Amino acid sequence: MEGVTPRPAATLVMVRDGDGGPEVLMMRRPHRGAFGGLWVFPGGALEESDHSDRCRRAVSVPVDVDDLPWRAAAIRETAEEVGVLLVEGAPFLQASDVGGTSIYEEVLSNGRRLDGGRLRLLSQWVTPEGSPTRFDARFYLTRFEGDPVLTLDPAEAEEATWVNPGEALDRMSQGVWPMVTPTVHHLRWLEGFEDADEAWEAAGRLTSERVTPLIESDGSRVRLRLPRTAELP
Repeated sequence: MEGVTPRPAATLVMVRDGDGGPEVLMMRRPHRGAFGGLWVFPGGALEESDHSDRCRRAVSVPVDVDDLPWRAAAIRETAEEVGVLLVEGAPFLQASDVGGTSIYEEVLSNGRRLDGGRLRLLSQWVTPEGSPTRFDARFYLTRFEGDPVLTLDPAEAEEATWVNPGEALDRMSQGVWPMVTPTVHHLRWLEGFEDADEAWEAAGRLTSERVTPLIESDGSRVRLRLPRTAELP
């Protein structure tokens, strides 16, 4: 379908150190919609509240970044979907049953701020033209400490777990965990690091460019080809 405008979105790749190396938080979408049944990182589309003055007051970001709504959306969506809230001055908070603007209001009323400075931009992926649903999604990395109770929104996630990137890729290869190309791409990148700090330092060296996969067909099958901009160090 031509002419579909990509919808801005943000995804949070949460990495922590486990017994066998880095672990990343992944969740399975309900079996409906464009991502039905897929294993993904927490995230979703930007909302009007992410551009609000209340959001700007509730989220701290480094002075040299201009992507506050995307960072806010990544943190907000993670809180809504798995119940984990990134705040200043603490590893995390267990999010209460609120969403959208209510998250920003609750944080401010408790004298807190969401910690957008704990995110580093990894990449920006745009769904190819011709797709019925398109997103312009920014992927952010954050280091995480602790073992929070994951409180899932059943409308957004049916299951969630911390998993070694290599193990997640094995499950994908076995057909147990279906995934889309950007998820697989970032897992392969994470697989090359020995700990969360190493991944964090590598993310700080990235110069992100838009990644728009190309759809190719040889008449018998269709496949995606990734451009040079997809490369991660």
